[in-house]
Amino acid sequence: METIFDILAVTLFIAAAGLFFLRFRHENPPLGPYLLVSLVAATGNWLGNNGGGLAAVAFLMAGAFFTLHLASEPYREEPGENSQ
Repeated sequence: METIFDILAVTLFIAAAGLFFLRFRHENPPLGPYLLVSLVAATGNWLGNNGGGLAAVAFLMAGAFFTLHLASEPYREEPGENSQ
């Protein structure tokens, strides 16, 4: 952990992974969106460490907002649940 971009990228990854495991306890979420957040965090970290500070901040902010979007989605109902 040498730069602020390292800290932000690791924090974003931990948030996405934690959200995935929380969702996994209650349903079977698709893995793709969480992998996308991890890829965005890695790309933002790489850009930040190689001189692309503004692009890195944009990537990390987009990943954070997408993680918030994933967190705000309601849980899926299983078939047969609440059926009358």
